[in-house]
Amino acid sequence: MEATHYESVTASLTHPASSAVPRYPYPGPQQGKRPSQMEDALCGENGEEEEEDEKNEAASAPVPDPEDPVEPQLTEASQVLGASEIRQLSLHLPPRVTSHPWSLAFGTSRDGFSLQRLYRQMEGCSGPVLLVLRDQEGQMFGAFCSSSLRLSKGFYGTGETFLFSFSPQLKVFKWTGSNSFFVKGDWDSLMMGSGSGQFGLWLDGDLYHGRSHPCATFNNEVLARQEQFYIRELEAWVLS
Repeated sequence: MEATHYESVTASLTHPASSAVPRYPYPGPQQGKRPSQMEDALCGENGEEEEEDEKNEAASAPVPDPEDPVEPQLTEASQVLGASEIRQLSLHLPPRVTSHPWSLAFGTSRDGFSLQRLYRQMEGCSGPVLLVLRDQEGQMFGAFCSSSLRLSKGFYGTGETFLFSFSPQLKVFKWTGSNSFFVKGDWDSLMMGSGSGQFGLWLDGDLYHGRSHPCATFNNEVLARQEQFYIRELEAWVLS
């Protein structure tokens, strides 16, 4: 209909002497404006089509998934975790540390098997710590601590602390709120989580022998395949 309308208006302008009754009751000057008005309308329609195309393109563009894991930046390669494990763990870290680099403060392959050496390496570190280890059977597990690992007279830490295990899929055991037995450091042992005389994760002074039991702090499963395990590799990463 618009094309016929446009042709009829154009014809009346091209043959002004025609005896046909004018389509519009207004004099010639008003009729002279119709083609430009029609052009404006056509341009407007084209503009709307282009704008619609742009909207469709924007709608079809890939949108980043907000749950996609943030790729942490490590100061050096981990001897325990692979890229997949690192990405999975990054999803469960507190938002305040997700953009922080991971700095290796202690590693048994570099610093030896000594809890006291681990404490010394942690001196001056105030940021959270990710403790990861692999036992002699190849099981990977560990803990996220809201502050550095240190000697202490009692338990310390916050509800950000959690235990985890890859068996083989990642399982994370968050704070239950039942007690505040997060972390305790002695000269000859390191404990994380407690309840009924059992520890979620316990390591000896040589960082060689360890134990894991279900505990009230995290309501965790046994992290290793067995309650007692022997450490092949251990790392402590500072996230700050």
